[in-house]
Amino acid sequence: MFRRVPTVAILAALVFSGLLSSTVSADTALQLPNTMAAVGDSITQAASTGGTLGADAPENSWSTGTNSTVNSHYLRLLALGAPISGQNNNLSVSGAKAAALNDQMWNVVALEPQPDYLTVQIGGNDLCTDTFDAMTSVDDFRAQFQTAMGTVTSNSPGTSIYVVSIPDAYQLWSLFHNNWWARFIWSAGGVCQSLLANPTSTLQVDVQRRLDVRQRNIDYNTQLAEVCAAFAKCRFDNNAVFNTQLTKSDIAGDYFHPSIAGQAKLSSVSWSVGYAWATTPPATQSMWIGGLTSSTTASRNSWTATVRIAVTSGAGPISGVAVVGAWSKGTGATSCTTGTDGTCTVKSSSLSKKSIPSVTFTVSGLTKTDWTYDSTHTGSVSSITVTKP
Repeated sequence: MFRRVPTVAILAALVFSGLLSSTVSADTALQLPNTMAAVGDSITQAASTGGTLGADAPENSWSTGTNSTVNSHYLRLLALGAPISGQNNNLSVSGAKAAALNDQMWNVVALEPQPDYLTVQIGGNDLCTDTFDAMTSVDDFRAQFQTAMGTVTSNSPGTSIYVVSIPDAYQLWSLFHNNWWARFIWSAGGVCQSLLANPTSTLQVDVQRRLDVRQRNIDYNTQLAEVCAAFAKCRFDNNAVFNTQLTKSDIAGDYFHPSIAGQAKLSSVSWSVGYAWATTPPATQSMWIGGLTSSTTASRNSWTATVRIAVTSGAGPISGVAVVGAWSKGTGATSCTTGTDGTCTVKSSSLSKKSIPSVTFTVSGLTKTDWTYDSTHTGSVSSITVTKP
């Protein structure tokens, strides 16, 4: 007896073929990322590729997988020299709809460090439902995707996002509706019945239903494209995956999941129309301390000093800078890392009011890959003296 498999799996099969009918130009090259993540559904979890029907096998994922046969985006970035080893976070969830994408984006935001590169593949479960009427409305799909994009771009502004279109599900019906085993599995597993119910029927009501599902597929992709275009750090695949032609050999024996070879084709197709990556290091840039400010707290016999360090450059505040310094008296925090506003704070240990009337904090270094600390820059400061309250 067959157990029910997440219906999004059917869509995974549709991303695979050797040729594309359209391409996206690779324009501005990005610096190779230090970390990446993926969100989405069972397509990105590579469900059913590990030998167990319906089970996730993220090691075979087109995006973050480690299987050399698949040659994922992660492995391709490693091959280009990206310092990304071990930083391949797969946060996708099999069965997820667009409504659940926002929660996945909050998980992306919570990563430390936050990813430089994020792949997004969502919508299969919104399309592949038990009935036609159960499909997510186009307006709801757009609103849910827009909310998720707003979450990640507002809270992880350094992340470059790559959105992959939803595959053309109609092709799966075209390939396998005359196959008895495929029809049996689709029916027994309740797979994508919005599209695949009554697969051999030539009644107009069934013919039109299939065409209407395909149109919803197209409409969803339009929303992905339009919402992505509103965000400066988002790239859409220009429907390259949707326009990819499917062959029977790209599908596993369960008639709806991609095989390992299929995951490899998805990696190849999406990579070829994705971001261009710069393989040479960028010119070193200068940063300096734009300001030091202080505050104090006191108890009956002691006090503490807090210093806020602001790191900047000609382009403005810089996040992710490791700041190191020292206190002239006492101990306490001597390092911190700047946040999105370019600042961080250090706090002294408890200081005696009687014997320590003031304390000085001196910055000894700023560290960030591809940046240098210009301690002599005009207006830069390196130390601040804090007086007891």
